[in-house]
Amino acid sequence: MTRNWRKLRRFILHNTLHADDTPHSIAMGAAVGMFVGFTPTLGFQTIIAVAIAAALRVNKAAPIVFVWVTNVFTAIPIYALCHRVGVGLMAAFGKPVVATADKALIAPIEKAHSGGFAQLLSLQWWMDTAAVLTRIGKEMWVGCLLVAFIVGTITYFVCRWSVGHYRQRREQRRNALTARRAARPFTKRVRAREPLV
Repeated sequence: MTRNWRKLRRFILHNTLHADDTPHSIAMGAAVGMFVGFTPTLGFQTIIAVAIAAALRVNKAAPIVFVWVTNVFTAIPIYALCHRVGVGLMAAFGKPVVATADKALIAPIEKAHSGGFAQLLSLQWWMDTAAVLTRIGKEMWVGCLLVAFIVGTITYFVCRWSVGHYRQRREQRRNALTARRAARPFTKRVRAREPLV
């Protein structure tokens, strides 16, 4: 488990901080991933995020990492929050809403959570999920898009600052190491010759 966590951490750090790309491109890719990650498109998010990143010509590795903010473990609280935001927003504009997400919203996600990856391959699970999203779709989409926009914007600025700061510190360390090596005198040990008797 710890080894897998280290591999995942290395993958994230390498693809976001060490990517051979500009901080803007990496941050934009991360923002796209986070934005799509908050939309109710579970199961298609990676494909959508990479397609959007390719269309915007930004880093395509960052969205793959950040889109996994929603998964079978985090989807229930994220979508429940987004649904509430959507209900509140639509009610504020006087639109008719389905006020409660009830168990219908949570049931397919709980099924995926308990059934694991095999459940995601079941056609019935996808049909149930589509039916739920159709029934409470407006509120869910409104809430998800608003939350996704806010989270995506924050992610862009935080990621851009982080990448720039990390690269600046790495460059400073490299320069300091180069300066230390240059300052070290090159000494060649020569055996002292014994005096002739």
